[in-house]
Amino acid sequence: MSHRKLTPALFALTALAACQAPITFPGQADQIGAARDTVLAACTADAPAAERMAFAVNEARQQRGKTLLQGDETLALIAQSHACDMLATGRATVAGSDGSNVVDRARRAEYDRCGVAQLVAVGGTPEGTVAGWLASDQHRVELLEQGARDFGVGVTRDANGRAWFSLVIGDTCR
Repeated sequence: MSHRKLTPALFALTALAACQAPITFPGQADQIGAARDTVLAACTADAPAAERMAFAVNEARQQRGKTLLQGDETLALIAQSHACDMLATGRATVAGSDGSNVVDRARRAEYDRCGVAQLVAVGGTPEGTVAGWLASDQHRVELLEQGARDFGVGVTRDANGRAWFSLVIGDTCR
C-alpha cells in the first residue's frame, strides 16, 4: 500500500495502557454494542482542531531541534477511527474496544512500519494537550522520538463539545 503525504490543510481534512472491558450483565452486551455502533456511525472529525494539534506537535518538535513530522493519510485514518472509538466507549485509552493496540491497527491498515506509537487524551485544547504530553516523561519521549517521520491526528467531540484526541506517530522504514 502506498502512503500519500498530505499538505497541512489536506491533512487536517482527512482526518500501551492496559484497559479492562466494561462490566456487563446478561443481556446488556448487545445494548452496549448497539449504542457504540450508533455513536461510531455519527462520529465526525474536528478538522480545525486536528490541524491545530498537528501544528502544535511540529512546533514542539521544532523548538527542541527534532525532525518535523509529515502528515500521513493512513495514520490520520487510524487516529481518527480511534478517536471515534474512544468517544463511543467513553474511555481515553490506547486500547481499542476490540482489544487492539496501535500496532494491530497499523497492520490492519497495511502501514509498512518500523514502529508506531500512539498518544491519546480527552478534554482541553490541542495546544494544551501537547503541552500535557510534553510534561509527562513517557509521553514526551514518544512525542519527540527522533526516528519518527509520519503522523496522523484524529479529533472528535462529544455532545458536550469535549474533545477526544488521538495522535499516531510512525516511521515507514525509509
